[in-house]
Amino acid sequence: MVRTIRACQVCGKPFYGSKDNHYCPDCAKTKKLDTVVRIRTCQDCGIEFSGGPRAKRCPNCAYIAKSRRKRKPAARPIGSTDRCVVCGKEYTVNSGRQKYCSESCQRKSLLEWQKEHKKGYYKSSGQDVKKQDRRNKTQKICTYCLRPFTTNTSSNFCSDYCRAEQKKLQQCLYDIKRGHNRDFKKYENKRNKYRKEVKGNDG
Repeated sequence: MVRTIRACQVCGKPFYGSKDNHYCPDCAKTKKLDTVVRIRTCQDCGIEFSGGPRAKRCPNCAYIAKSRRKRKPAARPIGSTDRCVVCGKEYTVNSGRQKYCSESCQRKSLLEWQKEHKKGYYKSSGQDVKKQDRRNKTQKICTYCLRPFTTNTSSNFCSDYCRAEQKKLQQCLYDIKRGHNRDFKKYENKRNKYRKEVKGNDG
């Protein structure tokens, strides 16, 4: 099976990836960190601060809000009973922030929240436009000649010539595996020569 070689949109390094993989593993890790921790606006004082996706307050306002919550008496004393917000089953309160009767209900609620949050974020942040823009800039690297090229199809070859020559090379390998006497070196030398020609023309 021929795997797709893509060119990283940041550093240009070749890597194996699926349709929406636009960065090599190293650059993808850096981009992920940049996406998670971003400049956000505090909902209380309005200043900008670095925070994760669920951060709503700057560190100072978050500390003040936390202090205020501590002064309030417990709405549900430890040991009392309450109803699970997911299944409605009664449970014994073990902590002030407990909302669920079991880990399964907690996980179900978290997955539902993530699903709704991602929907809203996808629309409000313009991720659909950014995703299409990244796709339009996607570069693959031809399996046969190793030349970078752009395409909207699933092809791994930059031209009909490269596709046909790669097919001949693969057929030669298949025939050798079946026990036929074929000159694989001839096809390999032809490919290497063409790669050098392409590299020389591009350079």
